[in-house]
Amino acid sequence: MDQRRQRILLAVLFVCAVVGYVVVDHNDRWYTSTIAVITDIQTEHTETQSGVSIGQENYYVQTISARLTNGARAGETIQLLNQYTDSGVRDECYAVGDKLFVAPGEDGEIGKIIGQKRDTLVYLLAAMLLLGMIAVAGTSGLLASLSLFFNIVLLTIALHCYLDGWNIFALTGVLILLFTILSLLIANGWNRCSGLAIAVTLLSIGMTAALFLIVRACTPALQYQMLEYAVVPDDLSALFFCEIMVGGLGAVMDVAISLISTADELLTRNPALPYEQLRHSIRTVSDDIMGTMVNVLFFTYICGGLPEILLMLRNQLTIPFVWEYVLSFELVRFLVGSIGLVLAVPVSQLVLKLWMDRRKEMQHD
Repeated sequence: MDQRRQRILLAVLFVCAVVGYVVVDHNDRWYTSTIAVITDIQTEHTETQSGVSIGQENYYVQTISARLTNGARAGETIQLLNQYTDSGVRDECYAVGDKLFVAPGEDGEIGKIIGQKRDTLVYLLAAMLLLGMIAVAGTSGLLASLSLFFNIVLLTIALHCYLDGWNIFALTGVLILLFTILSLLIANGWNRCSGLAIAVTLLSIGMTAALFLIVRACTPALQYQMLEYAVVPDDLSALFFCEIMVGGLGAVMDVAISLISTADELLTRNPALPYEQLRHSIRTVSDDIMGTMVNVLFFTYICGGLPEILLMLRNQLTIPFVWEYVLSFELVRFLVGSIGLVLAVPVSQLVLKLWMDRRKEMQHD
């Protein structure tokens, strides 16, 4: 994509983003849930309690006047109450202009706050991401955005299928296959590089899954009942296994396409390049990216649970307890994903060796 077309596309997308923001900010009538916008707030300090580790904590009550924006009672003003604390661990403070999902009371009764409407925030972040990707990467950024969109659609369909009773293992296998194929084909097109990267990714994930199942069968089980948001009586071990397989897919795919793209470029420049030299080049590239990718997984998994960890420690829970019941899951996610990254290197070398041998046989024939 040349610079002129890229600027035109960015200008068009920026205009569309502004129009989209206006639409999303005024889409209350599209919701079946009742929505109200806060017009006035009166805040009162009610009490102060002694916390376990933070000393004194203040409690407040907000008396909220809000105008209904959809439904049969649109335009009507209702009253709401909201209690919040200084820490904000289990509650939040609202401001004038915020939109809330509510259950309005009848005949002057005080309504109930169900949650806050945040689709405008999500839309703005998504629009910024799209514009940024196109501004930085041009056509590649546009294709990556398209790939992300299709993956979100696939995930949404998969969630509906799971709710309809589909087997979670079969569903995860299909998702991994489709995520891999669509992501690489949309981003790179159907060519030698994409085909080899797909093979490397699927083989690496398959080997990682096999290793994890073997280790899990030979070691004590994790405390799966402590999984966050695990409120269904399903097989939590199966849920956790599928979670870490899908979670590590992106990193494995990134390493696979990086190594295969490097090899493809070298073979394009020198089709007669010996395998040993190609293998050495792949090893050099893997040495450069492995440390970065492993740290990415570390920050994603381990540091993702940092707020919960700090909250537990400040409430005088012991470090061994936090490690066993919280960090153990994050640590396993990190280690399994890192194993997938490591396996992608020899698998890439193996796939390239088999492909080069096959190419030589076809040339001789």
